[in-house]
Amino acid sequence: MTRTNRGLSSVRGPAGPSFHLGPLAVLQRRALVVAAVVLLPLSQREARAQQADIEGVPVDVVAGALEALELPVMAAGLVDTIGGRLSGTPTGTRAEAWAAQWLRRLGADTVWYEVVRLPAWRRGTTEVRVATPAALRHHRLTAVAYGYSPGIAADSLPVIDIGRGSPASIASAGSRVKGAALLTDGVVSPELLAAAAQAGAAALLRISLEPGRLPQARLAPAAQPPAALPILALSREDGSWLRRQAAAGPLSLSLQVEAETRPGTAANVVAEWRGSDPAVADEVFLLGAHLDAWDVGDGALDNGTGVLAALSAARALEDAPRRPRRTVRVVLFAAEELGLQGSRAYVETHAATLRRIVAMMNLDMVGAPEGYGATGHAEADTLFARLAGEPALRELGLAGEVNHGGGSGSDHQPFLLAGVPTIYVQTALPPETPRWYHNAADTLDKVDLEWIRSTAAAVAAAVWALADHPGRPLRHLSGDETRALVQRLGW
Repeated sequence: MTRTNRGLSSVRGPAGPSFHLGPLAVLQRRALVVAAVVLLPLSQREARAQQADIEGVPVDVVAGALEALELPVMAAGLVDTIGGRLSGTPTGTRAEAWAAQWLRRLGADTVWYEVVRLPAWRRGTTEVRVATPAALRHHRLTAVAYGYSPGIAADSLPVIDIGRGSPASIASAGSRVKGAALLTDGVVSPELLAAAAQAGAAALLRISLEPGRLPQARLAPAAQPPAALPILALSREDGSWLRRQAAAGPLSLSLQVEAETRPGTAANVVAEWRGSDPAVADEVFLLGAHLDAWDVGDGALDNGTGVLAALSAARALEDAPRRPRRTVRVVLFAAEELGLQGSRAYVETHAATLRRIVAMMNLDMVGAPEGYGATGHAEADTLFARLAGEPALRELGLAGEVNHGGGSGSDHQPFLLAGVPTIYVQTALPPETPRWYHNAADTLDKVDLEWIRSTAAAVAAAVWALADHPGRPLRHLSGDETRALVQRLGW
């Protein structure tokens, strides 16, 4: 996830309602849904299965997602076995093959790759040491390079603290900036990077916000990779220590960073479940999630959760009594963390047929489902309010009110900018999530698979409701409407 405003997810604090469902509650909830199917007489079950609009999402779809028997195996394969998976690297390629294999196993009619050409970035070793004063050389510093950062080999760079960091703070430091490593706890913006490079700085050192010696991987804000100078994320503890030492007297660092940017390729992994009605089977509901993840961790929360929810929803749809009228297409995007490159490429490649997409739903870091959202589409209110009240979904506690906000910086963005209706499941993440974000602690133990099952149920129901709807309840926006929406959202 590269968004600056999460928008589609929230983080619940300690005082908020619990996001975690205990094993007994989960079993009871599943039992209620499955019992609703089993106890109906056969004729009633068949009639229920034939209902295909928003008032008749088959209970089998919801029950199948809540069961999701393959989920633990899929989670172990993607997160524990493959782990961090930057697009354009060998582990990224392994993840693409893994995804294609699972989509075939889950019953897709067709599975294919769509090549994405991109600047591929390879992370090597990163070592930051104190050069002077000699009395501090024993102190170990933890750092990771930003994506698209170039390498550097420097034995002695003076450290200049520029506070929150801005072009003005660089200008105020004057000639001291040239050849120095600039220390900041602010966001490394394109403006800050440009000012630092123009002033002749040797590197930017950004202090991560979360505790635990967990430097946070980010993407260098370079319009044309690689970035103009190295950018390193320091852990909060080590960055604060450096700040204290720099305030006490002259301080210099040795930086040894291996990194490489080169032309490369990755792939969007695409699968289709063909619609059952020939009259509208060329219309598509597109369900997306980004497959790539920063290589410093295992990509569990970001975005193993989204990938696993998408696959679990797909399995539930495959096991439904019949196919929805329209085609369901699942796209696992490449290179989201490297600047939404997979979704941008998809929108560009399919520009001529985007009008066939009835809606696009993006899953990026999902937790416990709270309700539905439709960015800029008030016409969705009635549909999603009724869907949230469906008996099969009632146990999930989805709110009837539809959210019309949404942040940028994830794979829904290129679709929204092209006028495609973008919808989502609003979910709540555990309060400690920011501490594990984009760092070495993003591992499978942070994920409760029941979040994924519950979200997959809400997702599958929405996919069915729109893919099988008699009409197209969400409209594509014009260019002027899209510009007004983006302005309202503050992107």
